[in-house]
Amino acid sequence: MSLFVEPSADAPLVWIEVAIRGGAAADPFGLEGLHRHAGLLARRGAGGRDRAAFDDTLDRLGAALDVGVTRDSTTLSAVTLTRNLDEVVGLCADILAAPGFAEVEHERLRRETPQVLDEIRDDDSSLVTRWFDRECAPGHAYARTSLGTDVSLPRLDLALARSTWSAEVTTSNLVIGVAGDVDEARAHAIARRLTERLPAGPPPRAPEVGGPDPAPGRRVVLVDKAERTQAQLRMGHLGPRFGDPDTAALVLLETGFGGMFSSRLMQEIRVRRGWSYGAGCTLRRSRGRHWIEMWMATAIDVAGDAVKTTLDLYADVAAKGLSEEETALARSYVVGSMPFHQATARQRMQIAVRDAAYGLPSGYTASLPGQVAELSAADVAAAAARWLRPDAVVTVAVATAAAARDALAAAGAGPVDVVAFDAY
Repeated sequence: MSLFVEPSADAPLVWIEVAIRGGAAADPFGLEGLHRHAGLLARRGAGGRDRAAFDDTLDRLGAALDVGVTRDSTTLSAVTLTRNLDEVVGLCADILAAPGFAEVEHERLRRETPQVLDEIRDDDSSLVTRWFDRECAPGHAYARTSLGTDVSLPRLDLALARSTWSAEVTTSNLVIGVAGDVDEARAHAIARRLTERLPAGPPPRAPEVGGPDPAPGRRVVLVDKAERTQAQLRMGHLGPRFGDPDTAALVLLETGFGGMFSSRLMQEIRVRRGWSYGAGCTLRRSRGRHWIEMWMATAIDVAGDAVKTTLDLYADVAAKGLSEEETALARSYVVGSMPFHQATARQRMQIAVRDAAYGLPSGYTASLPGQVAELSAADVAAAAARWLRPDAVVTVAVATAAAARDALAAAGAGPVDVVAFDAY
């Protein structure tokens, strides 16, 4: 078990975060959505309380307690007044060690999750992200949905959800963070109480988060949805893991190319051409290699032009990196803004827990501003040459195919494959 403590007497509040290594990347093939299902079920009643009694107890205490699932971990998060800390820690311990996994909640969740999938299909921005994750690097662990599919959701079994939870919730597989109105001694007492009923065996084998190298060449996936006036666009390819030696340089690059209002992508797409309200670029943060991704939303009639322009801009930054001026501005922005993300005890604790869940050295993210401050434009250009692949960009567009296909086909983004919006 790893424990991170960030004391602060600013308010009579305590935050607790427990990350269970694993997450949706460990879902068995054909059972996508299993970790999400298990995590949400564990929250729906524990320690002999059904869901209603558990929620009533939280309401009486004025506390909040949630379970969330990412591709790398399942996380239990709680916040409580100091005076109610012991009771809330008990509730957290019950979720970890004695979740109810009631049949009635299992069936209810099986009915609710397809409704969440329908909501994603209704929202074009969420839909393009779902499809981009699938298409960016087929076969990669992160290409699989954490929510599930029409095929996988009916297969989710209560016994399998229970056994998945039990196998991963072990003392050695947890990362625990405590922040706020506590001292070191009390934080260690909280950690002991959270884990005292858990098995102490070795953690399960970490899931493989790699995959085959994507096929070379550009391609377009056009997600056909009727009567769209706007095209939601995602463009990118497989990049390095967060924590690679080039991470600091790529943080500078993503900032200078697409992370500020004054960045190159925003200036060319929004300011000069007025094609999209926003445009950005990011390196996804995860335990394994993840996407370098660009995004924007344009009117359908300019979607092809926007894709072509973005590809040209991306090819230029891949070949040359950022200018000295862009590098200096991005460096100043990163060094100046990162402390705001580490200003509170809660933020520092959450960053430390995330770093540990990603397998990074303690203090890694906190050290990034210092690393960035030492980098030059030449360092950024070298990292760009190593990782940016403008000839392998995958473009996913949610739009009406009849209105957008020809322009996208002429954008130089590769062959266009049209798919139904609800086919995944």
